[in-house]
Amino acid sequence: MSAARLRRGCAALVLAMLASAVLGGCGDPPDPPELERANTAGEISVDPDGVQSITLVSSDDYRFVPAEFSVQPGQVSVTLENAAAQLTHSLVYPPGRNPGEIAESIPVVAPGQVDTIEFTVSTPGEYAFICSFHESLGHTGVMTVEQ
Repeated sequence: MSAARLRRGCAALVLAMLASAVLGGCGDPPDPPELERANTAGEISVDPDGVQSITLVSSDDYRFVPAEFSVQPGQVSVTLENAAAQLTHSLVYPPGRNPGEIAESIPVVAPGQVDTIEFTVSTPGEYAFICSFHESLGHTGVMTVEQ
């Protein structure tokens, strides 16, 4: 192979690699792990005993994902996954703000931790839940108990 032909081949390879790097960067970046988990959160599942289960994900952006969900009257299991890198979160149904009282709460979930509560709801309506540490920053949500 001649030196000129080798240089052209190398130049073509370098151009192809550069084009691939440039064009490959034009797409959307992959979701960080906490967003991947958040994208699958919020689906209500019902076990054979009729318990309705949902996972809420909270991170450093002061929000629950999902921030709203609906259940039927009956037994409910709510899991809070803290995907935050730095912040501690909680999940509380504040007394006196809801159509029925939910005494169960998750008072503290450290970054990377998970906790679950179970309770029974019978009164239809909208039940506010909050992160007691960050409510003033909008870290709130609503569980609707359907009729």
